[in-house]
Amino acid sequence: MSGAGLIISEVTCIDAGARIDPSQLGIWSDEFTEGYRSLAHICHEEGVPVMAQINHGGAKTVTGTPALPSKLTEGEFSAAGLDHKAAARARELETPEIAAIETLFIDAAKRLKEAGLDGVEIHGAHGFLLSYFLSSITNKRQDEYGGSLENRARMVTNIMKAIRRECGEDFIIGIRYGGAAPALEDGIGFAEIFEDAGCDILHISTGATPKDAVTVPEKYEEFTFPVYTAVEIKKHVSIPVIASNSVGTIDQARILVDGGLVDFAAFARNILADYDWVKKTERGLEVNRCLRCKTCRWFRKALTECPARRG
Repeated sequence: MSGAGLIISEVTCIDAGARIDPSQLGIWSDEFTEGYRSLAHICHEEGVPVMAQINHGGAKTVTGTPALPSKLTEGEFSAAGLDHKAAARARELETPEIAAIETLFIDAAKRLKEAGLDGVEIHGAHGFLLSYFLSSITNKRQDEYGGSLENRARMVTNIMKAIRRECGEDFIIGIRYGGAAPALEDGIGFAEIFEDAGCDILHISTGATPKDAVTVPEKYEEFTFPVYTAVEIKKHVSIPVIASNSVGTIDQARILVDGGLVDFAAFARNILADYDWVKKTERGLEVNRCLRCKTCRWFRKALTECPARRG
């Protein structure tokens, strides 16, 4: 009812032992299918397509053993501006384990398809497992999953191609990944690889990106670097691109979308702060503005903890 054109639900784990929080949503079992069926029904009643993010926590796992594509030292993590604690806790995945995780992603997509969702967004950003496979900073493997761009993308493309076979041409397959992981050239290269693999939509965010890896031109100074990388990536692909991270106003969205720089502008906290944000903005009405709290308090208890919703 918010007026959104597409809903991508919060990150959903494919494995009970790979959650980033014990309360994280899951899709590792058929028991979750009916819940997602209800979600799909509610969204479709309002005429809105809905997708679900699917992920494996990787080094951020708290319900099992944290895992990485390569075992790294704390120094290597710190030099890349990443959480060095993950280096001490995580173990390196063996090649057969990678194939097993790919299957978990595919099974999750099949369940969501069965539940009536319109597609999935593979989460390859934010320090989750797939994001560390994509980045040469965190992926030092010597097998078919490491080295070249194609090899580092192999886990993602294997998942994409299998989902397409299992779920059909009408099922939307997207990916959220870092547009500069570790450099913009990588983000562009991955975009082209993902498009060739059958991906339908790219959602550009942050990955294993060193500090100051991207210089944002003055023209885009009101945005953060993920938005700029989305604009640059859009120039190299024909599939839709979503910009996110620092798009906070409708005027910024119009610069990006109406200007043909990207295809979608993603709003999350804006709509959490005011469920009618889209409709109010379209009418020029005042909205509850997200205050960008360092730790989002909406997730504690929306009606009483979110200062924007409290007014």
